[in-house]
Amino acid sequence: MKPNEHAEEAQASHVERGTTALVLGVTAVAMYGSPLFFFFMPPLIRNFPVYLTVPTGICAIVFGASDLYHMRGDERADRRRAWAGVALGTVTLAVPITLLVALELALQR
Repeated sequence: MKPNEHAEEAQASHVERGTTALVLGVTAVAMYGSPLFFFFMPPLIRNFPVYLTVPTGICAIVFGASDLYHMRGDERADRRRAWAGVALGTVTLAVPITLLVALELALQR
């Protein structure tokens, strides 16, 4: 193996870090729109992806934080994908928490 091949593999690993978090975050946000599609399906099947948004958002945050931890101290690493995954996962968790707080406040009145 040539010395340059090892350097190219290391460069590829820096580029690919954070992709899992980004994909999970985008998937979690997209799952909120699933009831708007597939009108011909029964409600239980049509709404099933909505039940998976919170676990998928948590996974996006965990994978993004893990990738950010592994990239610290590396100037060549591109942290944008990991930060985007963390941000989308946070948005995915903020929506149900906001709805639960609003529902609780409405029921107290």
